[in-house]
Amino acid sequence: MSNYTATDNGRSLGSIIKDLTADISNLVRSEIELFKLEMKQSATRAGGGIAFLVIALFLALVALAFLFVTITLGLVALGVPAWLSALIVTVVLFIAAGIFAMLGKKKLEGTNFVPTEAIEHVKGDIDSLKSDVARVRSR
Repeated sequence: MSNYTATDNGRSLGSIIKDLTADISNLVRSEIELFKLEMKQSATRAGGGIAFLVIALFLALVALAFLFVTITLGLVALGVPAWLSALIVTVVLFIAAGIFAMLGKKKLEGTNFVPTEAIEHVKGDIDSLKSDVARVRSR
């Protein structure tokens, strides 16, 4: 069993703590840079797929518009005046939009957009580092 002293290998405790702090800082910066690089690579790879999905969404919206036109023309074919057919389809669409807006609002009311769990983890890490440094200083 070896006894550690503050001046082992000619280094003072302050020097060791300074080096530890610098190493932790470099580690955190490196992890952030790695995260940025991975996200950039993922975004680049996903770019083509996202473009196709955007085109598909656009075409689906155009098709939906044509569906509503078809419903309107179907009502006209059944003998309903054209203006009344358009009004019926418009009112139904506004009612559906209102229902979805209320459902979306209700769902968002309970959502917390602050990452509280991640913040608590970081605070715990900081407290742990502070206590470790204080313990080493007290020796």
